[in-house]
Amino acid sequence: MPERSPAQWDRLLAFVERRVFRAGEDVIKRGEVDRALYIVVDGNLEARITEGAARKGAAVPVPAGSVIGEIGFFDGRARSATVTAVTDGEMLRLSFESFQALAVREPDLAQAMLFDLGRILAIRLRQTDEFIRGWIG
Repeated sequence: MPERSPAQWDRLLAFVERRVFRAGEDVIKRGEVDRALYIVVDGNLEARITEGAARKGAAVPVPAGSVIGEIGFFDGRARSATVTAVTDGEMLRLSFESFQALAVREPDLAQAMLFDLGRILAIRLRQTDEFIRGWIG
């Protein structure tokens, strides 16, 4: 969400909780239900989806500045991947309830965030589509 101004970030900070993570820690676990959105402030993570025989799964890097948890944030269902800290770092957690409070007090900011999240999902969907096309030929 790089287009947000410093003033918008200051307003957003009133609704989030800071969370420190340590290397090796699973910050999100596949299958858990948690309707929060996370913004990685510092450090590096990796997302991994394990399905069927692919017990290790492919790791997708999640650097500082990334937003994660957007699927569960929108649909309220179980997390689709496990996200593990590669390094120590910090992230911001915005619960769905806090987002609802933000939307009441700061509707323009909430709307801008929703458009940012929609753009992020669209980019990730295109990347997944390209991956599948390359995989199936």
